[in-house]
Order: sequence, then C-alpha cells, then structure tokens
Amino acid sequence: MAQANDGARAAEWPLKAYGAENNLVWNHSTGKGVVVAVVDSGVRATHVDLTGQVLPGTDVAFGGNGWTDHSPQGHGTGIASLIAGHGHGPNGEDGIMGLAPGAKILPVGVGAGDDTHGNGDLASNVAEGIRYAVDHGAQVINLSLGAYDRDPGEEQAVAYAEQHNVVVVGAAGNENTSNPSYPGSFPGVIKVSAVDQNDNFWPKSDTSGITVAAAGVGIVLDGNGSDTQMVQGDGTSYATAYVSAIAALFRAAYPNLTAGQIVNRIIKTAILPAGRTAPDLDYGYGVASPDFTTNVPAGPAAGPLPQASGAPSDSSSSSSAAPVTTGTNASSGSSGSGMAIGLGAVGGVVLLVVIGVIVARTRRRGGNGGGGGEPAYPTAPHYPNAPQQPYQPPTGQYGGQSQQQPYQQMPNNLYQQQGQQPPRQQ
Repeated sequence: MAQANDGARAAEWPLKAYGAENNLVWNHSTGKGVVVAVVDSGVRATHVDLTGQVLPGTDVAFGGNGWTDHSPQGHGTGIASLIAGHGHGPNGEDGIMGLAPGAKILPVGVGAGDDTHGNGDLASNVAEGIRYAVDHGAQVINLSLGAYDRDPGEEQAVAYAEQHNVVVVGAAGNENTSNPSYPGSFPGVIKVSAVDQNDNFWPKSDTSGITVAAAGVGIVLDGNGSDTQMVQGDGTSYATAYVSAIAALFRAAYPNLTAGQIVNRIIKTAILPAGRTAPDLDYGYGVASPDFTTNVPAGPAAGPLPQASGAPSDSSSSSSAAPVTTGTNASSGSSGSGMAIGLGAVGGVVLLVVIGVIVARTRRRGGNGGGGGEPAYPTAPHYPNAPQQPYQPPTGQYGGQSQQQPYQQMPNNLYQQQGQQPPRQQ
C-alpha cells in the first residue's frame, strides 16, 4: 500500500502493532455487520473518515439523532473513528482507519463532557442511552466515560444490556487511583486500562478491577473542529475504543458466540507481560489482542465474569473478578487461522504526553462530600478535560510530498483549569 499523504496512517501505531494492515486481522474480520453503540457526546457523522459509518441514533441530552458532537473536544467523534473509521482519499489511505472498519456506529449522545448534559442528569442519561442502544440493535456498547459514584439506575441498564446479549466495554479512568469508577466497574463490564506502544502501563490510568489493557498513549484520532480535523492524545477512553473494536471483530467472526463468550475470548487471548500474574492490578488479564489463531473453547454462555444485577446492589464486585471456572463448551467454533499480535514499538511517531479525555462527569448527588462510602470529587472535573493536541504530520518521511495544512487546535474546555468546578445544570 502506498504511503498515506497526510501521515496519519503511519502514526496509527495500534494498527501496526496488531498487524491489521498485514492481513493478520482484516482478512479474518473487519467487524462487518456488527453495530457498536458509542454512548458519549454524539458523533460528527459528516467527518470524512466516518461518512456512511454512522447510523441514525439519538441524543438523550440535547435531542436529535446523535449526529452532532456536543463535546468541546469532539470526544465521541474520536472514539467512533478509532472503532470504525474508514479513512479517506485515494484508496482510503489518508485519515483515521478504525480497527473494525466494517462495523457501524450507533451514536447515543448523553452530554457534552463539560457538565453540560441537557435534559436530566448525566447518570440517568447514560442509563437511558444504554437501554436505547440495546433496543436498537447494538451488539457492543462503548462507554468511554465514568465517575466514582455508583448509580443504581445505571447498573440496572448495564444488567439489561448483559441480559440481552450485548458486550459492554468501559473505561478505567485517568486519575491513577484504585477507587472503582462506574460504569466500568459494574460486574460483567470489560474494564480497560491504557498502555503505550511498548506495552508499558500508562501511569495516569486507574488500576484495580481491570479486565484488559489496550492502546491508549499517543493515539491519533478524528476531532470535531471540522470534517477533516485530526488530533492526538492519551487516555483510557481510547483504549476502551480499541477493545470495543476487538469485540466487534470477534462478534463478526464468531456469530454463534454469546456476548459472554466473546468476553471470554477477549480475556483468553489477552497477552500478559512477563512477570505479571492475572488478574494483574494494572493489566488485568493482559493486553487485548485481535487474535484469530488461538483455539479458545467457547465456555458457558454467561462468560467468565460476574454479571450485573437487575436490582440495585451495594456489592463491591468489579468487572474483572476471577473468571468463573465452570466447564467449557467448545461446540460453538472458536478457533481461527491468524496469529497473536502484541503491542510492539513503532518508530517515527512523535508522541505528545497529554491527558486524554473521557466525558467528564461531576458528582451526581451534589457537592464534594464523600457520602455513601464513595470518594469525594476533587475541585477539578473528573477525568481530566485537558485538550487534545492538534495532530501534526511528521515531516520528511514521504519523499518530499507536500503536507496538508496543520489541523486546527481543538477548542479549550472552559472548565479544565485546576480549581474550577463546572456549574451544575438544573
């Protein structure tokens, strides 16, 4: 394949690490036929890397079909691009290619990421959004958002998804804390931490209760500033998107597997760094891999993780509790013909060390007190809202080809500054 003119494809190190462009993934599955719900800030459906990929959805916060990204950082658009972007230009060689480019995105807007969440509070918006995704055909739900208070309605919505054969993937958080964050810590959710291109754990990632880790450092993705904008950043949001993409790849390749059995395959094919013991505090069961060569018995339909309860629960069980050890059932056909791919180093990419963005969620019950046994919020918004950096294509790598104009800076979040608390929307 010819070198991409804008340099973005060369900077997408996760694709190279997974061997996606070397027929180690996409000759087995592109995620075709799978619907991935992005419960987030909405998705800019007109972005050149996403045209035709975004289904009509909903926005429970602001109204509409989910095709408007209300995040100042273009958060939902970026997540969608990592999952199902198809690039643009000659042969699709420019722009962002997602890991599951055959999948479709169901956008579900739940807020803007700066404590502006339109109708209702964010917890109820997320719960409603999850249920909407289930009822409208989502087979995978991506939740690149979180907070440290446990909401019963949100947990019931997660249980609803699990009961309806949907894989739910949630971000660990970017606070470098072991406190459980939700919805990622609800039972049955694949809780994702972040690693860099050398499999090193990202130090800002939350720990404890991790199911798997994935690429989340130096990630190039689409922005919301224009229909061609790309940005670069770090965060467990992006790692979550890659695991959702892997889930979509597996769901397309193994249509007879249940959601729980897909979770089982993701866990069993994860690559744990040497010297670690699963479940590891940082990596869980390892770095998630779109592995189509390992023969993984399907296992029980519910999968290896505890399931969320349809009723409110005060239990402290987390998504990556020890897998259930009941007998397996290999009759569902879970072998492939590829090879396991780890996250290896890729040269020539300048990584900007910035804090990634997860849709910020302020304390739902008001104030900064630590009621109900949950930790209090700091004065800064939860899951830092530092702006992503504009992606600058590396120069001098493509035989003197002319470079595009620099992509514009994403708008700053007015409430990202330390010590400022966003006003609560009533």
